[in-house]
Amino acid sequence: MGLIDDKKNVFTTIGAYTSLNNGGKLPTTTNTFTSVNNKNEIIPLLLDVLKIVVGSEALQELTGQLFTNLVDKIEPDLKTGIKKQNIQSNSGDNLPTWFVSNGVSVPVKNIDVNGKLKTNPNSNSGSLLYDKSTPNFDSTAYQAIQNSGTDTTFGNMTINYNSNTDSFIYKPTNPNQTIGDFTNGFVDSITVINKKEFMSNVMNQFYGSISNDQNKTADQLAQELQISKLIEQVVNGDNSFTILPSDLDAILTKANDLANGSVNYDMGCGIITANLPLSGLTNVIASISGSTDPTFIGNQLNNTIDSSSNSPDTTTENKQTIKDGFFQTLINLIKTTLAQAVSTTPQIRTILAIVSAFQNNGITKIGNPIDDLKNFSIFINCNVNTAMKLINEFIYNLIITFLIALLQPIIKTIVKEKINQYINILKSLVSI
Repeated sequence: MGLIDDKKNVFTTIGAYTSLNNGGKLPTTTNTFTSVNNKNEIIPLLLDVLKIVVGSEALQELTGQLFTNLVDKIEPDLKTGIKKQNIQSNSGDNLPTWFVSNGVSVPVKNIDVNGKLKTNPNSNSGSLLYDKSTPNFDSTAYQAIQNSGTDTTFGNMTINYNSNTDSFIYKPTNPNQTIGDFTNGFVDSITVINKKEFMSNVMNQFYGSISNDQNKTADQLAQELQISKLIEQVVNGDNSFTILPSDLDAILTKANDLANGSVNYDMGCGIITANLPLSGLTNVIASISGSTDPTFIGNQLNNTIDSSSNSPDTTTENKQTIKDGFFQTLINLIKTTLAQAVSTTPQIRTILAIVSAFQNNGITKIGNPIDDLKNFSIFINCNVNTAMKLINEFIYNLIITFLIALLQPIIKTIVKEKINQYINILKSLVSI
């Protein structure tokens, strides 16, 4: 039996059990399980299985789970993966003299892919992009920019901004340590996934609320979307680092939509227009970022799509299709945003710049972020694979939990039937 037949058998078997559990009623589904013919992507298959086991509402539940139970627990594993990718042959050497004396100089544009570090944390957009409740790399880098020429300390390094060259200069706070100790110490000091920032970035990629408030141009957004597309390709097992003309056309269209603050999506039953002003996004993030209840978060997001989109058709079936498409898109954005958190954020690009300088006598290899995805492909692939392994495992374990809940009453029924059968046999023997 081939892979496609195996996948079909999974859906057929689970569908049969679901039907039995529902008194003979077949599970309702509006999709055709395109994941059956998809050989590379794991998550689409897992999502289709989840929908068969639980129903369409499973996507809403899963989104809430990803924003809580996944995000709250994966930080240690992500840091371990990042550390592994920074182990070099010279990790046991003492920090170079040039690093202690002169530091590593990197243009801000090569560090800050999305222009976050020049956004005031106290602004409306900045309040979503930064977490001001705890020391973090991005806030420190922003302060360094505001205090040009002054050393600002974060973890085991100082950051000094040179306004003449628009560059950061990084130096160690402790010169008496090895390269490996320095890189591991830096990774220990960062926060890879901040819940509020993570949620804000995911929602902004869907609505463009923050980007629109920042007055980003369509060209700026197009570059950001190209990076996201390349990361998405890595997530899906495509290491070509090439964007097809058809994809580029879609990117340019979405960039214009995001710049205008109104984005069009095909959710399977016609084009819907999604529009959420920054005030609306701020309210959503305020209500869900501190919550640990996945059901509450799923409901809040469900209410958001109701209030932020207009549908060409208001039938019950189409409403459900739109919501399924909304949560499916959010789940894909969660994947991409998680992958970007370990590959293209300012703190990750900072460590890439410094490590590359350690390997090249003080000369960094970091440059255009799109080119760097290919130049640092091993680092990017390994970190992204670590992140995707965590999210795949999380969804898999969630499915197993639902499967156990599905099968328990069926097993009890079968066992009860067998027991009654044996009792009747014994009764007949006794009567003889």
